[in-house]
Amino acid sequence: MRYSLVAALAVAISVTAVAQDQPASASGWQTFGEEGGRSGALVKADNGSQIVIKCDKPGKREVHAMIMSANDKLAVPNDRPISRPIRFQFDNKSPATENWRFYETYAMASGKTGDRALARFIVGLRNASKVRTILSTGIGSDVDLSFDVAGAQKAIAHVYEACRDSAPA
Repeated sequence: MRYSLVAALAVAISVTAVAQDQPASASGWQTFGEEGGRSGALVKADNGSQIVIKCDKPGKREVHAMIMSANDKLAVPNDRPISRPIRFQFDNKSPATENWRFYETYAMASGKTGDRALARFIVGLRNASKVRTILSTGIGSDVDLSFDVAGAQKAIAHVYEACRDSAPA
């Protein structure tokens, strides 16, 4: 678990460092790419939390999304992630709840599983200007995060193209 947590944090730090090298677009989304095929896009909330959409290597079903909390623990340290509910509200639409994998400082939806949580998140995010997320940690108060996500459609297209995958319809 320690190694996977350290690896995830290293990825987050390298993603942030690489993304900071890219000029920020008017939308707030930053894109990144590295040798070896890792590429993606991220947007930050005012408190430093992030939504990251990325792949570690190009290929079908390699894209995944992460919501990284800057200030709150989302789960107790564990060898395996915990499936917990996360509620999304895109703009003023009705909230939807999905189960994501919770790690200590981030929650993740993977494209590798048969679960459609990632696809539904991407479809909702694509044309939204704001998203509010409420992460049910099970270890304390829910974590409530809001993001300005205008321009997500272009960022999502970049990720899926760079990852040689097809975005969900």
